[in-house]
Amino acid sequence: MLALLILACVVGGALQRVTGMGFGLVAGPFIVLLVGPLEGVLLVNLVGAGSALLILARVSRGVDWRRYAWLATGSVTASVPAALLLRQASGPVLEATVGLVVVLAMTLALVTSRLAGSERRFRTEARPPLLLTGLASGFGSVAAGVGGPPLAVYAVLDRWDTLRFAATAQPFFLTNAVAAIVAKLVFTDASFPALSAWEWAAIAVAAAAGIGLGELLAPRLSREATRRVLVVLAYAGGVATLVRGLAGSFA
Repeated sequence: MLALLILACVVGGALQRVTGMGFGLVAGPFIVLLVGPLEGVLLVNLVGAGSALLILARVSRGVDWRRYAWLATGSVTASVPAALLLRQASGPVLEATVGLVVVLAMTLALVTSRLAGSERRFRTEARPPLLLTGLASGFGSVAAGVGGPPLAVYAVLDRWDTLRFAATAQPFFLTNAVAAIVAKLVFTDASFPALSAWEWAAIAVAAAAGIGLGELLAPRLSREATRRVLVVLAYAGGVATLVRGLAGSFA
């Protein structure tokens, strides 16, 4: 199990560095499959926060702090209500939720990317769309460790510069993950996986190695190739998690 966790963290960290997002989408479903829904999502939040912090050190000059502030406000506001709603959910239900959120969110992002092909520019620069995006991302992060798709949808509709988006996403994901962790530890029975110190260290090294790998791959991979890999892995992990959760619910 540890070897698979390490592999998920390496792949997720690399995609996070290359695309600006993707750790929760790609690594999240597989981590939930390996350690369970409650512990798995907390682990995704924790490693995702650490990855975002490491990447932020590299891209901080490109952060749009005004947009970050409104996005983070929505995310933090959603964290406690989301935790309270999920408090009574069973393990299989949470597991199915993780998979369903990933599949639906990725599908929405793909549909939205097609809308962006038109000449019309969507007016999303105002505060309400930023707050709504933050709210949706905050709920997804608490429920499934997946906060990226709403932000990706906003970025597509707004035609947000990709470099500015990737930079601004990092402090937002950091805030999003920390808020989700605090809310779940305080308002639910969730706890971190029972791993030894050396296993935690191995996961931390794997996440850092993934970011380093992404640093090397970023200039060598086209955006389209990276996007295709992200979509395939996210769908595979999401469907697998959804099926196992449904199987457990009806067992």
